[in-house]
Amino acid sequence: MATQRQHETVTYQHVVAALLPTNLVARGGFRVDSHEHDGTVRTIVVIGNIGSAMWSKFTSERTPGPDPLDRWTRQQLTPIAESLGASLVHPSDEPFHPFQRWAQRAEDVWSSPIGLLIHREHGLWHAYRGAFLFGHEITDLPTIGLSVSPCLSCADQPCLSACPVDAFGTDASGTLTYDSDRCRTHVAGAGAPRCANDGCAARCACPINAGGKYESEQMAFHMAAFVGMSTT
Repeated sequence: MATQRQHETVTYQHVVAALLPTNLVARGGFRVDSHEHDGTVRTIVVIGNIGSAMWSKFTSERTPGPDPLDRWTRQQLTPIAESLGASLVHPSDEPFHPFQRWAQRAEDVWSSPIGLLIHREHGLWHAYRGAFLFGHEITDLPTIGLSVSPCLSCADQPCLSACPVDAFGTDASGTLTYDSDRCRTHVAGAGAPRCANDGCAARCACPINAGGKYESEQMAFHMAAFVGMSTT
């Protein structure tokens, strides 16, 4: 954990400014309880992307090899974390970190009916790419708890009915279920051009920020990664 004394005055706005050249953005943060992380971490700031702004920069700098987006993200975030005196953690790091729970502590996002975290403005068109762990308390973090999930006022819930293979359902107790194997088989098959090329039909059916969807190339990249196809 990098906790040099000269970095103890780093603020949230410093993080926001440092990320600007990457097209990645600070997605809020939270102060950590003393019993978490052996007491060595005091603040976590979550980093992610909104819409396709990150995608254009990634594609212009992409290099050959496996896991290109993960590698690019680490290349972007590692020097920034070091300059701010923070430690970087990535969603693919093992042991895996609870990024969805961290995101819900950092900003107003909620679990949608299809499991993805939804934002009132960004809808389902955002993601989390890393987090900075600081050894000091950051006091200018954005306030959360100012809004409620847009899913609460969405009576039709088109995301649940749009899946072409009915991968979403409910069990005997009424709990939402998701058949990931059925979904992957469909996307990987030759008869699923819509989902494979244009993105998950259930995700695309969400009316929140419908105009902010990922670009088609970005959709196809993520769907290929989802089914384990090469994205080198």
